[in-house]
Amino acid sequence: MLNNLLKRILPGSAGTPAPGTAGTPEKATPVTAELLRDGKLEATAIAAAAAPGPAAITAAGTTPAAAALAIAAGLTNDRTSVPALVGLLARDGLVGRAAGWALGRIGAEAEILAAIASGGLDVRENGYHALAVLAAAGKASPALASALSERVQAEIARAKSGGTGLGEHACRVLAVLGAKETTELVGEVIANDRFCDRFELQRLLKAIADKGRDSETIAALTAPWTTVFADHLAGDPAAEAEAKATAKAQESAKSAATPGKAAAPVAKATSPASKPGAKGPGLSWSMGPATVKPPAAGAPAPQSPAVPPDGADLAAGGVAAEDALPDGEAAPAGPGAKPVDWAAFAASPEHAALKPAEKQLATQLGQLLEKLATQQIRAHLGDLAGQEFAALLLQVLPQALPPQYAQAALSPQALNGYQALMKFLVRTGATSAGDELVQAVKQVREMMRQQLRKAGVLNGPDYSDPDDAPKVQA
Repeated sequence: MLNNLLKRILPGSAGTPAPGTAGTPEKATPVTAELLRDGKLEATAIAAAAAPGPAAITAAGTTPAAAALAIAAGLTNDRTSVPALVGLLARDGLVGRAAGWALGRIGAEAEILAAIASGGLDVRENGYHALAVLAAAGKASPALASALSERVQAEIARAKSGGTGLGEHACRVLAVLGAKETTELVGEVIANDRFCDRFELQRLLKAIADKGRDSETIAALTAPWTTVFADHLAGDPAAEAEAKATAKAQESAKSAATPGKAAAPVAKATSPASKPGAKGPGLSWSMGPATVKPPAAGAPAPQSPAVPPDGADLAAGGVAAEDALPDGEAAPAGPGAKPVDWAAFAASPEHAALKPAEKQLATQLGQLLEKLATQQIRAHLGDLAGQEFAALLLQVLPQALPPQYAQAALSPQALNGYQALMKFLVRTGATSAGDELVQAVKQVREMMRQQLRKAGVLNGPDYSDPDDAPKVQA
């Protein structure tokens, strides 16, 4: 999110010619045209291609042909193409990612590290991806862990000086290596870079604790290249037409067999490297509440969601306080962020405007959200970005609740309570994100409304925004 904005204003971003490529043609040459079909990668031709060499890669410019040639270079272990591939690391999107993948496959560790040390945002991001590919393939030298530790410190220093740090990227490579210093360095990034990807860093900590290495990333990066770049492959027209016809026939048969029954929406799984601007190696959050299903079609709207009695353990089976932060360690906070003053919230006009059931949910679930943010993300609620708070609501909160309360966590009443709480934080200056947190609740509200619409639910819960209600004239 932040990276996407910065990439468009910082040197080395998309649209800036890479060294040695100024004035290169932007149209695929006849030599490379056979590697593409309709602008997408032709798998059979690429797999059969010979080592392309640096001249062909440079001549391809920033077109998809450059990505095709980069992949061919990686498949043929073409070390002569390494300088040209390093030049492509400055490219955003498929070309830069393909160049990084090829450099990792070739094992160009020294060249990648040198590029990262002197490169801009895209070079560093693609460079760390290259090192992750290299490490996953078992081609890392014994000195790589030490070099990455230095890179983590450099990324932290960059973040402290107001730049964009990519410490989580370097930590991911360390996690792939299974380096013993990974846990300590992850903690340093979380504590010193308030814009770091906390969800990804927490995932790395769990991976190290569970298996000693980031096996999820290893599996993603060692998959066949056609799987890694599946979203960019040209399909077989005949096969695609047949698949669509089969799917349509199956859907028609299913509808005929179960008339009137609407299928529950399924959270869409995101493929590796599919999320625009994602800091991960290809691992991203699905923005759908996978653990909370909308009511069945035709079900009446619940008038009051089930809420736990006072004193009930909302997080039963979820996170335990002793598993979150070391003894005596508080969540790092950004400028303006601080713990929620629950007594002040209870006396606030935002709280007073809520209905009784909404007040109870706002307090109980709001306190659980604060606990989860501190334990899982190591930040106060007010220190979260809008997308982080949306992910906390959709992914983390429902899983932390006992099953009988999970439905209530994303009910209209609960969302009204969250929205009032976020407005309170904005008004009192207890958040560094401003109105972004309020907008995150509105985004979740709209997503729930869309899910109900797609499921064909009639007379379901009312997810209308209270801010949109007509004002009562005095």
